[in-house]
Amino acid sequence: KASQCGFHQHADCLLGGYQFTFVRDGSMSEFFLVNDADANLAIQPDDMSDEAALMLTDMVTTGFSGAENANIQIGDNVAVIGIGPVGLNAVAGASLRGAGRLFAVGSRPDCINIAKKYGATDIVNYREGDIVEQILAETDGVGVDAVVVAGGNAETFAQAIQMAKPGSTISNINYFGTQNYKNAGDILPIPRDAWGAGMAHKTVVGGLCPGGRVRMEKLVNVVESGRFDPGLLITHRFKGLEKVEDALYLMKDKPRDLIKPMVKLD
Repeated sequence: KASQCGFHQHADCLLGGYQFTFVRDGSMSEFFLVNDADANLAIQPDDMSDEAALMLTDMVTTGFSGAENANIQIGDNVAVIGIGPVGLNAVAGASLRGAGRLFAVGSRPDCINIAKKYGATDIVNYREGDIVEQILAETDGVGVDAVVVAGGNAETFAQAIQMAKPGSTISNINYFGTQNYKNAGDILPIPRDAWGAGMAHKTVVGGLCPGGRVRMEKLVNVVESGRFDPGLLITHRFKGLEKVEDALYLMKDKPRDLIKPMVKLD
């Protein structure tokens, strides 16, 4: 029913579309059964790099959906909190949607470099002070028209609401799982004052990224048209199925020069 109502991400159950990641066996094997292949598989163009194609299936569609859900209009001031691989694609998506001033919140030099290539006009480093104060100072105390939350913790979620102006949209694409955020509790806070005691006309949205053949074909079109290169996100390369574990541990350990690893099986 959810699919027919426009939310295929929740087919069968809440977050049902997430099953290919770890619920179904074999997703890291040489062969994997994809149900309804006509609806879910897209053809990779011969001239598209494997790096770019790989990023489209998850990182790009997630980051872009953050920008899409934020309802960014041409000339809007936008903040993207967290510039890992998903946040970097949110930066690219915000730029493609016509953001004016585009704040990227992060500290790692390699990520900052790509954020600028993807369209960020300003870098806000959380190591250099409160990110809300920094963004309010840069916007004459007004705040931004849209915020995409692509990293951080419960406190970060509250900061997103604080830096957003009245009438803005806060778009969340960050998974607040307790396994990633110790002592996260069961509640994400909404600051009462920043929320205008419930009257600030600030919209909070969040959702699992869209997928499917049509979505992938549209993303392929963006890349093939030369609008941006998601292959820049690949910083570490491995070869052979036996290297999958090494790549996964690399993502767990998160060295500062890592953005995204790639494992090629052939």
